[in-house]
Amino acid sequence: MVSYVLNVDKAGDLKFGSKKCRLHKKGEVVKVAKKYGVPNAAKKTVKELCGSIKSGMNNVPLAKLYPEAWFAKKRAAAKKQIAMRKRMEKKALNKKVATNFMKAMTTKIASPVRMPKPSKKAQPITKEEGVGRIMAMKGLQRNAKMKLVNRIRMGMSPRKVVKVARELSRLNAPSHRINM
Repeated sequence: MVSYVLNVDKAGDLKFGSKKCRLHKKGEVVKVAKKYGVPNAAKKTVKELCGSIKSGMNNVPLAKLYPEAWFAKKRAAAKKQIAMRKRMEKKALNKKVATNFMKAMTTKIASPVRMPKPSKKAQPITKEEGVGRIMAMKGLQRNAKMKLVNRIRMGMSPRKVVKVARELSRLNAPSHRINM
């Protein structure tokens, strides 16, 4: 004869008396299932029947079945929350202390005055200005200067001619001559 005292153990397994539901014979489980109103009990397996009976019992909250375990679980969760809140508060306080310390240790320096950026496009040179610059160069011979001035007068860009003149004067400088 099957004992109809049903309970759920701490692992969540359904038990009849002292034996787990899945360990009983199918005939015994079918009788209990019919008593608990499980439809088509004879066509289901023992595992399905145990699950159906257990789901029918799920109307009883675990807090009523195991009040000590339920309260212990709630207390542990509350302790975890309190500990987590304390850690967060301590972390926020440490961050605030570090920020205040760094503010106290540093001095503010006025930002340096920024120099205006040079324009990317080179300013144009007039023909007269180009001739004046070429004639003022010391590293060029007179005939080289005259050739460069003639190029400006013929319509070549004064900026380009002055650039060539600079290179020629640099190459003709006494420090670059090779003595043999």
